[in-house]
Amino acid sequence: MSQRLPVRQAEAVTSVPPDAAATTTRSPVLGWRHVAVLVTGPLALAIAGVTHPAHLTSESADWWRDLHVVMLPLFPLLAINVWVLLRGVWAGVDGIVAVGARVLAFVYAAFYTALDVLAGIANGALVEASTSSGFDVSEPKSIIFGQGGDLAEVGVYSLLASSALVGVVYVRRFGLRMLPGSLVLLASSYSFIDSHVYPVRGVVTMLGFGVAAVLLAVPAVWASRTKQASPAADRGVGC
Repeated sequence: MSQRLPVRQAEAVTSVPPDAAATTTRSPVLGWRHVAVLVTGPLALAIAGVTHPAHLTSESADWWRDLHVVMLPLFPLLAINVWVLLRGVWAGVDGIVAVGARVLAFVYAAFYTALDVLAGIANGALVEASTSSGFDVSEPKSIIFGQGGDLAEVGVYSLLASSALVGVVYVRRFGLRMLPGSLVLLASSYSFIDSHVYPVRGVVTMLGFGVAAVLLAVPAVWASRTKQASPAADRGVGC
C-alpha cells in the first residue's frame, strides 16, 4: 500500500538552497583558528630573521647552522598558508586556479628547503669544522652556496606565481576589496626572491606575508559567517 507524503513535507525533504553547493565549494571557508595558523609561520620566521647573521664566518658558523635547523620546519609554513587560504576552493574555474596555486606552493616548499639544508645547515657545519681543522673551505662553501641558490630560485618563483593565483581567486570570489591583501602578498613574495630572512628587509618581508594573510583571511571569515547565518535568519532562527 503506497503512502504519499504531504506536499509541504516532500518539498522540505527534497528542496536545497539553490546556491548552497556553489558557495560552500567555491569560496574559501575560513574561521578564526585559520587566521591564527596563517600568522604563525610569518611571525616565527620574522623573529628568527632578526637574529640571522649577515655573513657566514668562523664566528657566526655555529649559530648560522643552528638557526637554519630551527627554520627548517618554518619555511614550509608559507606554503601551508596558501593551502589554508584556499580551503574549500575546489570547484569551477576558481578550483582549477587554486589547484595550480597549491601545486606551486608545494614546489616552493620542496626546493626552498634545499637552500636551507645546503647553504644553511651544511655550509654552517662546514665552516665550523674548518675552524678546528684549519682547512680552507672557501671553494666548497662557494659551490654549496651556488647549488642552494639555484634550487631556491625555483622555489621563490614558484611561491611568487602561487601568490598571484591566490590573489586571483580572492578577487574573483570577494571583489576588489581583496586587492590590497593580494598586492601585499605579491609584493612580499617578490621581495622574498632575494631577501631570505636577512634583517631588515627579510624580516619586513616575513611580516608582509603575515599582514597579507590577515587582509585576505579576515574578510573571508566574515563572509563565511554571514553565509552560515543567512539560512538561519531566513528561517527566523536567532531573531
